[in-house]
Amino acid sequence: MLMNTDFVRNSSERSGSERVNDPLSDVLELVHARCGLSGRLIAGGVWARRFANMDAIKLCAAIKGTCWCFMDGMGEPARFERGDVLIMNGTRSLILASDPNGISEAVATPLVQDDDGNYRLGHGDEFVMLGGMVHIQDRRQFLLLAGLPPLIHVSGAAPESANLSWLLEHIVEEMGSPVRPGRSVVMAELAQLLFVQTLRAYLTRAPAADGGWLKGLGDKRLALALARMHAAPSHLWNLDDLAHEAGMSRTGFAVHFRQVMGTPPLTYLTSWRMHLAARDLRAGASIAEAAEAAGYTSESAFSNAFKRTMGVAPGRLRKAAGEDNLERVSESTLNAAVDVI
Repeated sequence: MLMNTDFVRNSSERSGSERVNDPLSDVLELVHARCGLSGRLIAGGVWARRFANMDAIKLCAAIKGTCWCFMDGMGEPARFERGDVLIMNGTRSLILASDPNGISEAVATPLVQDDDGNYRLGHGDEFVMLGGMVHIQDRRQFLLLAGLPPLIHVSGAAPESANLSWLLEHIVEEMGSPVRPGRSVVMAELAQLLFVQTLRAYLTRAPAADGGWLKGLGDKRLALALARMHAAPSHLWNLDDLAHEAGMSRTGFAVHFRQVMGTPPLTYLTSWRMHLAARDLRAGASIAEAAEAAGYTSESAFSNAFKRTMGVAPGRLRKAAGEDNLERVSESTLNAAVDVI
C-alpha cells in the first residue's frame, strides 16, 4: 500500500530519539504555537485598567518599574515587577494598576497610542510593559488553552528566570534605534523563546493548586511516563508499564496522575493518540494509516475511539480537510477532547 509522504514524514519525526523526553515541544508543535509581541505599554501616575478576556493566550513582560496585578480567583493583588512575565489563558480578565486600592475601579478604557506607537496610561513612564499574543492554529487552540491555568506569574528574581532576563534585555535592545537588518526575524524568535522559557520556568515550581494539565510536564515522576507515551504513542501501554516508567506503584501512579493531570493515564494516552491522528488525517493520511500510527489494528476500533474522543468521525474530518468549501468542523464539536488532554 502506498503511504502518504507527509504522513510518513510526520510519523518518523515523532519516533526520533531527539524527542523522547520532550512532551512540551510535542504539544507546542502540534498546535503550531507562535508568540508575537504586539506593543509596549507605558504608564505613570495613578492608573488602573482591566484587560478584557480575548479567548487567547496572552503574555505581559515588565521591563521597567512596578505595578500590581489581579485576576478573579486570586486571594489578593500581586506585585508585577521589572523582569516578571505573565501568561494568561484568556478565560479571565487581567487587571493592572499603579496601586492595589485602584483595582476595584479598573475598567477597560481605550488605550492612547503616542507618536512612537506606544500605548499609554496615566501620566509619566514609571512602568513599562511589553505585550504579546500566542497565535495557535484555530482548530487546535482549545488544546493548549485547556492545559494552562488562568494565570502564570514567573518572577524575574527567581533562579530559574535568568534566561528571561537575558531575553528581555535583547528584546529591548532590538526595539531601539536604529533598526538593524533582520530585526523582524530576530524579534519573532526572541518572542517565541520568551514564551517557551517562561513555561519552562513555571514548570520548575508550578503551584499544586493550579489547574490545567501543563503542570504535569514539570512533575519529575509523571514526566518520565509522559515522555515515554509521547515517544511511542502506538505502543500498547498498560497501567503497569507506565507506573514502572514513573518508578511508582500501579495504584500510586494512577492516583497521582489523575490528581495532577485531571484525567486517568490511559485516557490521556488515548486522547493524545487521537490528536495526532487528527493531524495526520488533515495531512492526507488514510484512516488505515492513522489507525496504525495510533496503535490500532482495527479501523473500526480506531474510528470508535476517535469519534468518542474528538466528537467527529475520522472520515468526516478527513473529508472536511480536503474540501476548501466544506463547512469546517466547529471548535465546539471538538471541545469534547479538552478535558482529557
